[in-house]
Amino acid sequence: MKKALIFLSLAGSFFFSFYSLNAAEMVDDFVVIQLDDIEWDENLNEVQRRVIYGDPDTEGLYIMRVRFWPGGSSLPHYHTQDRFVTVIEGTWHAGTDASHDMENTTAIPPGGFMIHPAGAVHYDGSRGGPVVVEIRGMGPVVTEYVDIVP
Repeated sequence: MKKALIFLSLAGSFFFSFYSLNAAEMVDDFVVIQLDDIEWDENLNEVQRRVIYGDPDTEGLYIMRVRFWPGGSSLPHYHTQDRFVTVIEGTWHAGTDASHDMENTTAIPPGGFMIHPAGAVHYDGSRGGPVVVEIRGMGPVVTEYVDIVP
């Protein structure tokens, strides 16, 4: 029951939308999406995701951008597929257990990279200003939340 409540509260906190390619620049057959083309709700204190390619719910490659508000983080969880994360903006903090202790994380600055192996419990987010990461992976992928273990 507790896992279900955590999942439902987190599911409601994730703002999910597919990126509209109408805003992207078309150059011949190429699609160009500039960092400033991705719109974030600056008044929303929730993790925001923008899928810019593919669909994490279906088979195949997907690419998304995730924005953590200042001080925002995810609860401990794991994914059913490997995910490849590059920090785009801000300093991202990643923890590799179920403690959700943001003081016990690895700081990863812009340009840094991390692999989240399938099934590996982790949590992540911001300990300062806003953070934007790019996540790549193969779908379908499911995120499973776990209980916090102090």
